Amino acid sequence: MLDDFHFVRPLWLLFIPYALWLHTRLRRAYSATRQWEGAIEPALLAHLTVGAGRRRRLRPYQLMTPLVVLMSVIVAGPTWDRVVTPFTKDRAPLVIAIELTPSMLGADVQPSRLERARHKVRDLLLARRGARTAVIGYAGSAHMLLPFTDDTELIEVYLEALHPDLMPEPGDAPDRALSLAGQLLSAEEVAGTVLFASDGIDRSHADAFAAFAERTRDQVLLLAFGTDEGGEVDPAALSGSAYGDADLLSPPVDRVGLEAVASAASGSLVAASIGDDDLERLLRRIRTHLVDALSDDELLSWRERGYPLVWALAAIMLVWFRRGWTVQWQV
Repeated sequence: MLDDFHFVRPLWLLFIPYALWLHTRLRRAYSATRQWEGAIEPALLAHLTVGAGRRRRLRPYQLMTPLVVLMSVIVAGPTWDRVVTPFTKDRAPLVIAIELTPSMLGADVQPSRLERARHKVRDLLLARRGARTAVIGYAGSAHMLLPFTDDTELIEVYLEALHPDLMPEPGDAPDRALSLAGQLLSAEEVAGTVLFASDGIDRSHADAFAAFAERTRDQVLLLAFGTDEGGEVDPAALSGSAYGDADLLSPPVDRVGLEAVASAASGSLVAASIGDDDLERLLRRIRTHLVDALSDDELLSWRERGYPLVWALAAIMLVWFRRGWTVQWQV
């Protein structure tokens, strides 16, 4: 904030030294003591001045100085950020990369990790209704399941079909999903977000995520599914599929790897929760990232932050309603 702090119309600040000079001039002009300095000896003047020993009252010219200073600051327009409309905030482009490996069928999170991921993505889409979203599925390879669209209902249809059977290559290659997401976001006019819905990413992929953060303006978020104990995989979910002989146990969620990847990408890791706290955190980061990126857009106007000072200005001006105030100019 301090790096971007400046005044929209700084020339108005020239009234501040003028106000200080005017204060000195008025103090001399309305001082009863100074008016008689040339006619009465200074040694006698202090004894001949009425009320010289009494406490001095506040005079109008003394309040004119803070009034002019405040008005100068307000009109100069202090600012440190640009105006971004709510319409823009809610339309940050988002690419959701969903892990489609057998471990995502683990039942340690009911009904399964993959089904919980579907629910979270649906809730996220509802909260971002009208925003552009793309979906990627990945295992040993990464594939675009749906390009950018604002059709929430269409995305939900594709979510229902998500299953490890869709993946032609076994394995876990989040770096390929990240590369594909980067290609999608590179065509967007504003900065976007890549959200990984996963139960773990090996820390060996941290270098790929760090390189992504260096070459793009987009952020990486990770939504983790699973427990520290792991869980069983329903055999019926794998019967007749290419993973029919896969291990029927899902490993614990790889928090260490996810944290390493999130740190390398300067992103954030959010653990999936039963309530909406995780989604609120994700939405806040998605919007904040877009606003921060747009703060460098020269086409956006600066948000003037001096208006709250009007209340202080009004409080000082209330004194002018005191009876007899405007005639109390002499000290």
